[in-house]
Amino acid sequence: MTAGPGSPDLIVDSTVLVLGALALLHVSVALVHRPQRGLLLLAALLPFDGLLLIMPGGESLGPWKEALLVVTFLAALVSPASARVGGPDHLPVWVPAALAFVALGVVSAIGTGGLIAFWGFKISYFYAVVPIILWRCPFRARDRDRLVSILMAAGVVTALVGLAQQVIGPVRLNEMGYEYNTVIRFSGSLLRSFSTFTQPFSFGLFVSLVLLVCLPVAMADWRRTRNLAFLATTPVLVAGMAASVVRGATLALLVGLVVLMVWRFRGLFHAMVPGVLVLLFVPATVLTDYFSSSSLDERATGWQTIFDSLLTAPLGNGIGTTGSAAEKSFTLGADPADLVTAGGGTQLYLPDNQYVKTVIELGPVGLWLLLLLGATAIAAAVHAARRTSGNDQALAQGIAASIIGAAAASTVSTYLEIFPLDFYFWLLLGVLLGVGTAAEEAPEVTDDPDAAAGDADAAPLDDDSVTEDEAPGTSAGAPRPLEIAC
Repeated sequence: MTAGPGSPDLIVDSTVLVLGALALLHVSVALVHRPQRGLLLLAALLPFDGLLLIMPGGESLGPWKEALLVVTFLAALVSPASARVGGPDHLPVWVPAALAFVALGVVSAIGTGGLIAFWGFKISYFYAVVPIILWRCPFRARDRDRLVSILMAAGVVTALVGLAQQVIGPVRLNEMGYEYNTVIRFSGSLLRSFSTFTQPFSFGLFVSLVLLVCLPVAMADWRRTRNLAFLATTPVLVAGMAASVVRGATLALLVGLVVLMVWRFRGLFHAMVPGVLVLLFVPATVLTDYFSSSSLDERATGWQTIFDSLLTAPLGNGIGTTGSAAEKSFTLGADPADLVTAGGGTQLYLPDNQYVKTVIELGPVGLWLLLLLGATAIAAAVHAARRTSGNDQALAQGIAASIIGAAAASTVSTYLEIFPLDFYFWLLLGVLLGVGTAAEEAPEVTDDPDAAAGDADAAPLDDDSVTEDEAPGTSAGAPRPLEIAC
């Protein structure tokens, strides 16, 4: 039945749109002075975008994030000089690979055309505009500190919601407005928590990213109240991530933690001991459902599709011909013959491996550029960590660990098309643009007055109390770090 001019649904949608437009106009004024606020606002709100599914008129507000990012980009173009302080003094090593990867996507989109190209390019590359904004208007020290605070808070809140969903149960969640098989999912008998997201995959991978980025920062300055509170809540985050039953998130976290342990934070070895002991008390049925091999069997059935695709289209089938972009374009009327199918051509092929998806859509050249982008991004983060100290060094180490974790998770998920992980990937790359620049930064906020003098007083929670990179900022009167013997 079509909604009439005076129908309640139409009135609600119209009201929501008007209020949304007024809010966006108000935010636009603030963004002109400091476009960085727009990215921080996105970082704070994107984890809760899934709540629109159960909000009256929420569907009408769906494009808010795209609108806010476009407004932020336009604001960056006209921003005053005061907002553009602290940019990089040289071309970052990952930029050529990123430009080539996006350029290949543009060429592929032109060749594919239509709805398929539009959704494929939008899902794969829309958030690549974030580093462009940060190139012009880089994050300063205070912005980076706020970003960490945002990630910490969002991670804890979403983890608590995810754990609460295990208590609420699927029946009640369905009554709240969430649908089975799209949002409410199971692994064996286990309910897969999705928290404030639209899928368990987004939730689990987001929490793993929060842990990898924020743990080094919290451990490097453990005396700060914010950081100490985050360290105390890490068991909640780990439990929340486990409740999503996303094995890719577990893989990303484990790989990233090993990197941090070997690199600097050896105390993490001790922190993992209780986690291993907890597994001894988990019922065997739960572990069986968590490590179910059904998904592995499903992956095996897709290998024939991969080989067939490489034989018929060695340069790629075109962007958007697989995955969620293919699903979206198909529901909007795209011809199934233009999409990659599996199962004898009866269903769309939905790869759960970022590398497989890339090679099918963009060919071996696209896969090589993706690997080059990942490798150069890690190299940039490592370089930033080596030339900085204090919070910036810890943040760069966390970013490096998160990218390595994302690379590992990409073997079992299409990481770069899972919202909002795509946004955070490009955001963290952009954050590196302002780390270690020569521009004078405002002092970072700490709860310890003795630590306000500089990064020297940030006591790392590891065995390496002072490194060559930290030496210039150290102080003879600085408190000794909390040491954990290995």
